[in-house]
Amino acid sequence: MGVVLSVFKTLGVAFKILLEANDDLQEILKRASQPPGLPNPKPTASYWLDDPPYPELVVAQSAVLPETADIVIIGSGITGAAVAWSILQQHASTTDGADSDGRHAKRGDSPSSSRPPRIIVLEARGLCSGATGRNGGHIKPSPHETFEDLKDRFGPARAAQVVRFQLRHIEMLPKLCASQGWDAAECRQVRTSDMFIDEKQRDHTFAQVRHLAKWVPECEIDCLGAEEAQKALGTNSSVRGAISYTAGALWPFRFVSSVWNSLLTDFPEYISLETHTPVTSISAALSQSSSTSYAYEVGTPRGIIRCKHIVHATNAFAGQYIPGFRGKLTGALAHMTAQRPGTNFPPQYDGSHSWSLIYGNAFDYTTQRPHGADGSAGDIMHGGGLNRGANEGMSAFGVWDDSIVDPLPMAHLGGILPTIFEPNWGPDSPEGRVRKSWTGIIAATGDWLPFVGRLDPSLTGRPSAAPALRTTASQPSSSPPATSWSDVASGEWVSAGYCGDGMVWAWLCGTALGHMVIGSDLLDLPEAPGRPGGRVVDWFPHELLATPKRVKKAGLEGLAERFA
Repeated sequence: MGVVLSVFKTLGVAFKILLEANDDLQEILKRASQPPGLPNPKPTASYWLDDPPYPELVVAQSAVLPETADIVIIGSGITGAAVAWSILQQHASTTDGADSDGRHAKRGDSPSSSRPPRIIVLEARGLCSGATGRNGGHIKPSPHETFEDLKDRFGPARAAQVVRFQLRHIEMLPKLCASQGWDAAECRQVRTSDMFIDEKQRDHTFAQVRHLAKWVPECEIDCLGAEEAQKALGTNSSVRGAISYTAGALWPFRFVSSVWNSLLTDFPEYISLETHTPVTSISAALSQSSSTSYAYEVGTPRGIIRCKHIVHATNAFAGQYIPGFRGKLTGALAHMTAQRPGTNFPPQYDGSHSWSLIYGNAFDYTTQRPHGADGSAGDIMHGGGLNRGANEGMSAFGVWDDSIVDPLPMAHLGGILPTIFEPNWGPDSPEGRVRKSWTGIIAATGDWLPFVGRLDPSLTGRPSAAPALRTTASQPSSSPPATSWSDVASGEWVSAGYCGDGMVWAWLCGTALGHMVIGSDLLDLPEAPGRPGGRVVDWFPHELLATPKRVKKAGLEGLAERFA
């Protein structure tokens, strides 16, 4: 079950309760509308961050912070990695040509008009230590729910296109990892099942699945009755049915680490990774000239960087330096665990399956890592339990501190798996059940969709560096594509607000944004590792663009209105 709708159904129940206590609701909305601040320097310890494949990257930092860049990317998670990958790989393929698998290309220096843009990546803490390094490892949309939510807002045809955009990640990410040899990422397709303990919720979902099939027939979802689900999934009679379809799973931190390692190896002169370098200020450059065209100054404790473009890849923290997002995008505290499976856990669950447990308006989500080289069962990654917290989960809303833990959701996560799978769980492992537990910050937007694209000055509070030379719109532009990345007008850009479903939003949102930044989003491009073929404006849903009009309408109070 995708996090996006389920999380906010849970939150919506709480909003409905709190509507009668307006003071409480206003307090929550006020808290959720504040600047996020910087990430806590001492977060809970995530399982995913242990044993890094490239330990030198975790604390990567130049001896002296570079003073200038063409592009500054804030955030080293999956979004920042996708933006940098799309920019540098696209440049390599158009200047020198890539090998057939897209893995290598020549990287000679060249005049500024044809050289790659110089990119500096800033990370407040260690590499990929935010949401990407703390999530559930699911590459899993809820296509039936997404379609139902969007069909009345955008029409069924456009809702179907958004669903297809999410579904593309299930095929795209494993193919990318295979093409690059990133085996450490454990990126794979899995068979996923949403299990229901309530027959009414089951029947409602079955109806959604039937409706989706009329518009996205290629998305095959099986509906299982109670006995069929219990037998197929190895659960007990508490499960009253299920749906089953194809999804994916991965080790998110290792995936992102592999991307950065490849880019730093192939483009050492054009990309700099600066961890433990938080952004403390952003301002328009004091002086600009045609010879430098630096539009912005990015302040850090290590010095100031002058640059042409800024990419905000900070998900729930985007409101820190985009004032227009406050009250439209906020953070919420989510809980995760890594658990050893019980001694009777079905051996066929070898990393090829994932699950969600649906109960009322709440849910949990589960993946299992592949078997170890010695044949040992893979650890189970289990998260959720949001509504078990105070005020039906509302205590988690408007929170950006991943150093704290709510004991009630964590207690739920520590005990629910044996309850559902017994007797096929059996005694706990001799080493204990819960190997590690931690928290992370997911994002929420008022309209449940990410914000992507060029930022209007009305949202940043900073003047535009130059008139826009071209635009990205829902329909093909009559303006020609930029002949070079250096022709694209300076600006600030964003891809953030994934509402807990980052693994089926972030990579292709970041990829699309990278092409917008270098002006290649109107080009008819061949398919490449990590990127669909064709024009970005044709495969990227324009409904996600962060236009001032859309942002203005995406107030967080819409959560209360929608679910009440």
